[in-house]
Amino acid sequence: MSKISQRRALLLAAIVPVVLVAGCSAGSNTQAMKGEASPATPTDTMMTPSETETGMESPTETMTGTETASPTGTATMAPATQPRAAVQNYFDALKGGNVEQVVGTFTDDAVVAMDGEATATGAQAIRTLFQKQLQDGNDLKSATHTIDETRTIGGKDAIARSTSKQGDTNYRELFVLTQEGGHWLISRFMNNQAS
Repeated sequence: MSKISQRRALLLAAIVPVVLVAGCSAGSNTQAMKGEASPATPTDTMMTPSETETGMESPTETMTGTETASPTGTATMAPATQPRAAVQNYFDALKGGNVEQVVGTFTDDAVVAMDGEATATGAQAIRTLFQKQLQDGNDLKSATHTIDETRTIGGKDAIARSTSKQGDTNYRELFVLTQEGGHWLISRFMNNQAS
């Protein structure tokens, strides 16, 4: 297992229980988890206060400067230099209905686990998934998105948590991001319906 894969596995093992507990307690109509979550024990892979990014902007603030005009006149996404901007680029690409821009927000080996869909691994599978999502009449272009939290972990990894409303359905999203070539990209994405 490569060092990057080990780091991602440790990151997911540390954050998924926390996100599940936070999601279950995030509203009056949420269903409680069965079982208990035990507190994490300090390790050298845990986040320190200096490694977190809580963001001073409001969660619904629209990022500026994330799009640039290409010579053909169509909008293209500028590389994200912050985790929050990378997530916002993803949402902007969805709203624009541009599958290639959506795929461009992910790493080449990304994994996407969307509620009700088979897990997509790699750029081609992600492209196919989002082509289907955008063509199936899903209300992705008019959905609303709120980035609730972003945290950097070390220098090259980050997590983000968001909520979205698509028609009458509310979703919770979890992003794991990694820095490649000085730019933030999504390496893991998971969403599910909020109950």
